[in-house]
Order: sequence, then C-alpha cells, then structure tokens
Amino acid sequence: MKRIRNMKVNLVSLGCAKNRVDSEKTLAILASQGCVITDDPNLADCLLVNTCGFINDARTESINTILELAEIKKRNPSVRLAVMGCMVERFGGELSQELPEVDYLFDFSNETAGLAHKAETTARILETGAVSAYLKIAEGCGNSCSFCSIPLIRGPLKSRPVESIVAEARQLVSSGVKEIVLVAQDTSRYGADLRMKNGLVSLLREVVKTDARWVRVMYLYPTLITDEILNCIAEEEKVCHYIDVPLQHINDDVLKKMGRNENKRDIIRLVERIRKRMPQGAIRSSFIVGTPGEMEKQFRELEQFIISAELDHAGVFTYSPEEGTKSAEMSDDIPEEVKHERKERLMLLQQEISLKRNKAKVGKAFDVLVERFDVENNLLPGRLMTQAPEVDGDVILDACSARPGEIITVKISGAIEYDLIGVQT
Repeated sequence: MKRIRNMKVNLVSLGCAKNRVDSEKTLAILASQGCVITDDPNLADCLLVNTCGFINDARTESINTILELAEIKKRNPSVRLAVMGCMVERFGGELSQELPEVDYLFDFSNETAGLAHKAETTARILETGAVSAYLKIAEGCGNSCSFCSIPLIRGPLKSRPVESIVAEARQLVSSGVKEIVLVAQDTSRYGADLRMKNGLVSLLREVVKTDARWVRVMYLYPTLITDEILNCIAEEEKVCHYIDVPLQHINDDVLKKMGRNENKRDIIRLVERIRKRMPQGAIRSSFIVGTPGEMEKQFRELEQFIISAELDHAGVFTYSPEEGTKSAEMSDDIPEEVKHERKERLMLLQQEISLKRNKAKVGKAFDVLVERFDVENNLLPGRLMTQAPEVDGDVILDACSARPGEIITVKISGAIEYDLIGVQT
C-alpha cells in the first residue's frame, strides 16, 4: 500500500456489521500509513465509501452516497473519491464505467492480501467512546440460499484462526470495549473449513477468558444450532442469552424455493428448544416477504407464526432479485406493492408483540450496559443482554449518574414498542 502521509481521509461505512469491521480495519491501516482520519467530508483530501451490494435498496443507498460525495469533489477538484466493499467486489468493472466520478476502486478482499497479517493484529479505529464492537470471525458463506448473493461476493466460508480472533478481542477490550459481538455470515458454521469440531463453542470458550464483560453471537443458521451451542450460550456467564437466527419464512414450499435446509416443524422445534434452555433469553429473527411465487395463504401462514412464536425482535425485508442467484431466474415475481404491503403487515404484528414483551419487563430489575450519551436528545441510552446494538431497542435511563461503559442494575419503569425506560437502583 502506498504511503501517503498527512492525507486527510473521510470514510462512510454502509451495510452490515461485517462491513463496519472492514471499515474500522481500513482506517487503522490508513492511519498506520500516515493518513489523518476526519469525520468531516468537507475537510478531506480523500473520500472513501465502503459500499453494500447485498440487496437493491442497499446498492441504491451506496450509489446515492457516492454521488453526494462527488458533489464535494466538484467543488474541490483536488479531492479524490474512492470506493470499496461489496459493490466493488461484485461489479467493479461496471462501476468504473457507470460512475466516472470515482477515482479509485478498492477491493478490500484482494488489495489487503499483502497486509493480511497486519490487518489481523492492527488495532481498529472505533467510534470515539465505543463500548461495544463487532468482531468478524469468518468471511464468506458455506450455505446455498437461492436468494443470497453473499457467496458470489465473498466466496466460500473462510474461518479465522481462534488465536487471531482472541488476540483482536483483547485489543478491543484494552481500548475500552465492554461488549464483543461475534459476527459472520453464518457464525454457527465457524471452524467447519478448519476441520474443527464444535468450532463456535470452542471459540466462545476462549473469548470469554478475555476481560470482555459481555459476549454476543449474531447470525446463527437454524439447522446448525446444536445442543452444544445452546448449552454454551446458556452456561457461560458472559455470553448473552440472545439467539439471532434468520428464519426467512415458515411455509415449507417457500423455504424449499429459498434453498433453505429447514422446514416448519424444524423451526417450531428450534424456538421451543431455545425457550426451554433460556427462558429469560431473547430470540431475534429476520424474514423475507415477496419471494417469487409466494401466495397469500403462504404469507398468512407466516403471519400466524409471528403471532404464535412471539419473537422478541424481528426484521422484515422485501425480496429483490439478485443477479447470478437461483431465485433471480424465477419468473413468478411478486408485484412491488404487494411485497411492501406484506412487509408492513408483519412489522405491525411484530410491533404489538414487542410492546407486549416489553411491558412484561416493567417492575423488574436487569443489568444494563450504559452505551452512550445522546447529546442531541439529552438522553442516556443503555441495553439489556437481550438487546443487540443498533438493531434492537434501548433502555432509556432516567435519574442515572452512570457513565458509558458501566454495567448497572436498572429497574424498568416504562415500556414502548421497542424501547424501555429504567431507573438505576
């Protein structure tokens, strides 16, 4: 990598938590080469966008962000505009033609190959005062869902060595991080490519030996959640009783079209297993509506599952055809207005369920990680072990003298759809 001292770089990170990790490592590498990191794009010599290319809405956001930053370049022609991330890895050649405003296309997965060892050990540049950080344990994916482009973008599963992950966890903790969030496209498959038995369990047993206060696992695949994984999450004091498992649908025919390995019976049994093993824990999932050929009666079956399962947290996405995937070859696409109407119906159902489950917490005491001070709204938000950063709600702390990074006991005094209100005891 070319050494450019004193160049001011502004980076915009879009997409998932795994992208965030790439962005933080990129900033650390750039800083090690003498660059100065700035939060103000108007002061930057180089504008860098880490794009997401997973679904159409994400690509649209990425392109719009690039074009917005290109306006700064128009006002100051000496500024350079660079783009990295999933869109570059998948559409690099097309991007160079469609976006002439871009000066450099940076393929993180290839161009950092020579810095692989350094990238594994260099301290990441986190948001100032961050008390929670994502830690990517693997790249790529070993599943073959018909709708997903991740294997096309990131390739097959490539697990990081346990020693490397633990070393990074220690670095994060030494920088003030209290919560480590393990992420990958499929964390439950961690270590399979390294011929590890119970790889995720082995990794968790090592990560909890660090000084992290909380350890959270995201993105588990339904059929790969073994009793060993559930027991480890339930038994380890530091590991959050929180299962994030993208179920995608409940109808057997739709699941088969999606290329999923589970069926309705498997999913219902999984929810029962989780609730039995961790009755005070939380389950988060995500669902896709509008898959080609999804009939109204199949969607209603999903609605009934949402009502009966009463998941703690859920996200809903509308299907979008991704070039190169099996689903994109299907001709029986659903009208966009129907997709969005179904999404709205599910989200309203989940909103009612979330409110009900939040109200059940009123009057009870929980440990809360104080996360940050919201200067704009003059609030002090924190989170329970059953709330993941960014995707779930907060605990709004009232009459609290604690500082970000502290874990305190809080009595819940109020509940709204996604957030809780609490008072330090």
